[in-house]
Amino acid sequence: MKRYYGAAALSLILGGNTSLRYNDNLKCLSNNTIYKIILSKDKDTFPYVNIFKDKIENNLSASFFKSEDRKKAKEHLKALLDNAEDLFIYDKFINKNQKKFIEFAKECFPEKPLNILFLSSNKFSQELCTELKKINQKWEIKENKYSTINNKYSGLHDRYIIIDNKIQIILTSGIDNLINTKKDFTYIIKEIEYQL
Repeated sequence: MKRYYGAAALSLILGGNTSLRYNDNLKCLSNNTIYKIILSKDKDTFPYVNIFKDKIENNLSASFFKSEDRKKAKEHLKALLDNAEDLFIYDKFINKNQKKFIEFAKECFPEKPLNILFLSSNKFSQELCTELKKINQKWEIKENKYSTINNKYSGLHDRYIIIDNKIQIILTSGIDNLINTKKDFTYIIKEIEYQL
């Protein structure tokens, strides 16, 4: 590290009260950082994180504690959904929480033709389909036909929205908690990592 950074810079990076020495190896140095990792372009065993392919990733996320306003999250999700042609929705509680989902669709889905897709094992109720069509007659609500998505997303805990098979939004506590502020809410956005 000494060959890359002077004493002042190293002190700022590692913190002023460190007992590390300039000749300590990278693994030792990584243990004194917040994330405990070393970025690499070719290694992928921990503590190395391969910047080109690794399960440990740097994704965009937002978290809200209960009672926190979700306006910015809704605006962000609306912007992500705005140009969508296909939205795959996986939420095993969607029929139970359909009123909140309908509110989410009214606020965030684009006002244009849109394919809203679901798993055959997680069908939308007829009531939910009818309510969605009332919002926009140009929306098509139908079963997803991509076997890659069907196999990958069946029986999961988290809730997912896939935008045009390019972007994955993971909702860790359900779409209903985006609308209802009685519980915490977190979403994670990442690029799709598989091919259809």
